[in-house]
Amino acid sequence: MNRIKRWRASIPPWNMPSDPVQAIWWFLRWFLQVLVHFFWLPILIMVIYEVYSNGLVGGIFNGLVSGIVTLLVGMLVWAALYAVLFVVNIGTGISRAVSDVKRMQQQTEFLRQTYSSPFMGGGSSVPKEDRVVEGTITDLDEERQKRRRE
Repeated sequence: MNRIKRWRASIPPWNMPSDPVQAIWWFLRWFLQVLVHFFWLPILIMVIYEVYSNGLVGGIFNGLVSGIVTLLVGMLVWAALYAVLFVVNIGTGISRAVSDVKRMQQQTEFLRQTYSSPFMGGGSSVPKEDRVVEGTITDLDEERQKRRRE
């Protein structure tokens, strides 16, 4: 029973987000984690296969040499996958930090607007002006139509 718990602990939790775009990136990262955790299984299977098949054809020495080469190539691929996972984890951490900072900035801006009203005693009596964006596409079309009429 203890082995089953260890196997379950090596598989990352399944917490897929509901947003489809985020779910794709989350699944790719989850699959990469599972692949890195269990890549020793295909390496072991291929080493055993290479030693057995080349041992039958070319002798035990050729089988051992091909098994060692397969092991080295598998370890290099495993190291490359681990490096990719490391970079993805760093990128994910940076992305989370940036989104947390943006969320905190939005919350502080909301709190500043809420508590700076004149009724709360902390703000000025002049209402804060919202951003005004002039010259939208519909406004330009309306202006052109007005000019043509004149």
